[in-house]
Amino acid sequence: MTIHRMNTGHSIPRPALSRGIFALLLLPLVATCDRPYDGPPVTGHDSAGVRIVEAHVPVWTDSTAWRLDPEPVLDLHALGPADAYTFFRIRGMRRLGDGTLAVANSGTGEIRLFSELGDHIASVGGQGEGPGEFGRLEGIELVGDSIFALDSDGDIAVFGPAPDPTHVRTMSLHYVKVRSLHSLDDGTLVVPTITSEPPPAAPGIVRTPHALLRLDLDGALVDSIGTAAGGEEYTDNVSFSGTPLFPRESIVDSRNGRIYYGSADLMEVRELGPDGELLRVLRIPDYPLELSEELVEAERQERLGSVPPMLRQAIQSLPAPATRPAYRDMLVDPTGAIWLRPFEGITEGGTPLDWQVIDADGTWLGGVTVPTNVRIWDIGVDEVLGSWIDELGQQHPLVFRLRRGGVGAGG
Repeated sequence: MTIHRMNTGHSIPRPALSRGIFALLLLPLVATCDRPYDGPPVTGHDSAGVRIVEAHVPVWTDSTAWRLDPEPVLDLHALGPADAYTFFRIRGMRRLGDGTLAVANSGTGEIRLFSELGDHIASVGGQGEGPGEFGRLEGIELVGDSIFALDSDGDIAVFGPAPDPTHVRTMSLHYVKVRSLHSLDDGTLVVPTITSEPPPAAPGIVRTPHALLRLDLDGALVDSIGTAAGGEEYTDNVSFSGTPLFPRESIVDSRNGRIYYGSADLMEVRELGPDGELLRVLRIPDYPLELSEELVEAERQERLGSVPPMLRQAIQSLPAPATRPAYRDMLVDPTGAIWLRPFEGITEGGTPLDWQVIDADGTWLGGVTVPTNVRIWDIGVDEVLGSWIDELGQQHPLVFRLRRGGVGAGG
């Protein structure tokens, strides 16, 4: 498969937290010190009852590293030309317990189900205002053998069971703006939600907090776990509000009854229990995140070339950050390993990315190379689910084989 540059504007926003919530790790695999680090690869200590794990160097070698096969084992779009194999605005992919592959196709408001070989089994949902339909499908999550699907208006539609699911119910959460859905495997969901804040008193970069809520499977509030930092936004406090240069966005994921969170400020991740109790902090200390003046200016000039004249002064006024976000995305696989996607500026794309992997015990394993412009939606024990947009603008849901070496959980 030859992968070309794609439009990456289909990523799902994710949140940030505070209280007993966490901070992530990410970015390319380098340790930049004046002299090589010669201590143990991982150190740990307890602080106020919380385990702090610091990973200093990656431990993989060429023979033990995990790798994706360069070519996907399945490309659903290539199996077309039927409508079921034409995709637009993919918002998620999940592998169900019976092997069925679910793809959230927001362009039609459908959740499409395929066999392991790629045969189309069924489609549910659709665009509209009826039961099980969506104004704009934003994402999906698995809860047992049921599919929970998030609409842009805050509704959560439930379909089940696979492989031929039907609409079971819809939970209306219009009292909050839900960002994403995360199952805790105990009959509850964690949902980051946008809060409302008064406008800032002075121009600058602000992060509107997110509330992290725990809901039961009928949508009732179980607990409010805390708040998160949210995504960065710049305002001149007069007429302009928009995305700053190298913006930070908070990330939430869950796996095996744990919640993982990162604010993108540092190479650090926090692991919480379902009640929001902070259990561990995992970090890579002194990870290089510095930005050069030249790169920041290149980013500004790229932005200037894509805005109308009336906004040019606002872009010129955006502050120059000293550091880049530590990561762009985070996913936790079934073994508890944390995968972190490096942050790329808009002038930096077009090359493969080394997602950094932190093992379940906090060891920094190293990087797994992901093909250029592939958006990863989920990671299994032996596969990675992702999508890619070709040079004609066609979206391809892909399944890559993941080969785990001898170091790390599942290796």
